[in-house]
Amino acid sequence: MTNDMERAEQVPLRKPWLLEFRSSSNYILATICVAIFTVGLLEDAFLYAVVVPVLPFSLHERSGVPEDEVQWWNSFIFGIFGFAIIVGSPICGWITDHTSNRSTSYFVGLFVLGAATLLFGFATSAWVLVISRVLQGFSAAIVYTVGLALLVDTVGGEKIGQWMGTAMSMSSFGLIIAPLFGGIVYHRAGYLAVFLMILGLIIVDIIMRLFMIEKKHAEKYLESSPTNETSGYTTFSNNNTDEHINGATHQSTDYSTPINENLLAIPEDNTRPESNETTALLSNKKSNHKSEPAIATNSGQLPTIIVLLLSPRVSSNIYGIFVNVSIQATFDGVLPLFVKNTFHWNSLDAGLIYLCLAIPALAGPFVGQLSDRFGPRWIAVLGCALTSIPLFLMRLVEENNTQDKVLLGCLLVLTGFTNILIVAPVAADLSTCVEKMEEEQPGVFGPGGAYGQVFALFNCSMAAATMFGPIVAGAISEQYGWKAMTVAMGIFSISGAIPTFFFTGGKRIPAAGN
Repeated sequence: MTNDMERAEQVPLRKPWLLEFRSSSNYILATICVAIFTVGLLEDAFLYAVVVPVLPFSLHERSGVPEDEVQWWNSFIFGIFGFAIIVGSPICGWITDHTSNRSTSYFVGLFVLGAATLLFGFATSAWVLVISRVLQGFSAAIVYTVGLALLVDTVGGEKIGQWMGTAMSMSSFGLIIAPLFGGIVYHRAGYLAVFLMILGLIIVDIIMRLFMIEKKHAEKYLESSPTNETSGYTTFSNNNTDEHINGATHQSTDYSTPINENLLAIPEDNTRPESNETTALLSNKKSNHKSEPAIATNSGQLPTIIVLLLSPRVSSNIYGIFVNVSIQATFDGVLPLFVKNTFHWNSLDAGLIYLCLAIPALAGPFVGQLSDRFGPRWIAVLGCALTSIPLFLMRLVEENNTQDKVLLGCLLVLTGFTNILIVAPVAADLSTCVEKMEEEQPGVFGPGGAYGQVFALFNCSMAAATMFGPIVAGAISEQYGWKAMTVAMGIFSISGAIPTFFFTGGKRIPAAGN
């Protein structure tokens, strides 16, 4: 009997089909980026933005809202979405940090998102639209947090700026380009066709996520393989986990060079625990602090969310995200009505103007590389300061003529290029903040770490911005006019440069000889 059990234990697990490809960094990161644009990390951004040029028209035509109340309902429906994310994100962040399987919560979020989208598509009452937006917000909190945590799990710290830049570029591109698709589809095929398009994107993302295998789950199949002794961790481990295990957060290799495979070898002192299907890669680094055997407990300390918020560096990055998304959300809430009333454009024309903001958003990966090389501080400071210039100049757009239309388009392009300088550096610096705090106080976040919860704060900041931007800018525009609104947003953009200058991280110090 004993011999049978021993032989059974020695039988290697059957590897899933295309395991290497499905668990490779490139496929995982491609899946995340597709999810960001469609229904994963910022699928709700597509949902949030795709109805921007549609809602002002459908509220009056389908829901019977009087013309003089359309601005209020338009801002309120988008604002309540952000409120739901603020409520749901901390809960989702805690769950993400205390579970080894991120897929279950992710799929729950996707299915709720799909149901809420159907409800939004078939709703004829303004209040039913509000309920559907609340459901979309709760599901968005799930897919935001899980997607960002998975990104850090896969990439680690060395190139987090580049990949976070790619992710944020896709989110900004999806958020901005979606009104174009929404306007075209609504203009050509009608209201319901917009939501059928969204459901199709949700299905695509579900298929990609079903096909994907997380690295930490792929490792168990390699561990059961006779050849794993020399290649298991090299092939499937987080490329930067071992580097951080040995306390080398600020002694990494030059970010512009390929990773040396020798850096990925298992430490000779065997202090690293074996990774398996229930052990998160990022939590492995905590067990290597030999002088801190009781890291698994976090009793008597403040909640992780509070610990993070008390960090000036985390708070300044959160505010930088808030400024960035508020500016984007301002255009979503105000621009369609402005061009409708000033230029007498229809939904298709209102959607096309967003191309001016969408194309510059593709520069995110390049901005992320700059952040990895030179540090996030000065790039983000420049972004906040420079974004104010086109915002101030937009007050010159006031007449229905070709000159003002061209001027608006050029200023929107400039805003897109400067605004993308903010989000990638400060988003990448959030993960560095968690690593640094854990290095200085091992076990401060408990056994699950804090990536899920720091990105829950990230989500809360973005959600608050989706409320602040449309509601405040919409109120200023309605009460004092377009000119006052653009000046107010320009001043607000400058305010983001102050905490970023003082607290956001500078250039990371490479190891000697690199």
